[in-house]
Amino acid sequence: MNFLHLLSSEATHIITIHCLNTPIWTSQRTSAPGLPISFKGWNGQVFEENTLLEPKVLTDECKNQDGSWHKAKFLFHTQDPNQLPVIEVQKLPHLKTGQKHYIESSSVCFL
Repeated sequence: MNFLHLLSSEATHIITIHCLNTPIWTSQRTSAPGLPISFKGWNGQVFEENTLLEPKVLTDECKNQDGSWHKAKFLFHTQDPNQLPVIEVQKLPHLKTGQKHYIESSSVCFL
């Protein structure tokens, strides 16, 4: 990993969270208890809403709580390759009956 970090000038990573009746992103969880979801990068920095390291939200269908599976897709693009890959998804909502989620990680692209 250190070799990739040293030879790269930027990196991208996509994390997809598939959800069933579970709002994921903060703007959809304002009335829900708990803290907003965040993502921990390779170097320990945290990507979260309303910060300079906020991920780009490509889609957020998890606000739809209609009994069907949906997804929220997050793009991480950085000029500091040491920040990626994302190694941990933090502060996921506590699941209640009828709620589920699972996480899908794309390959990390180092340029």
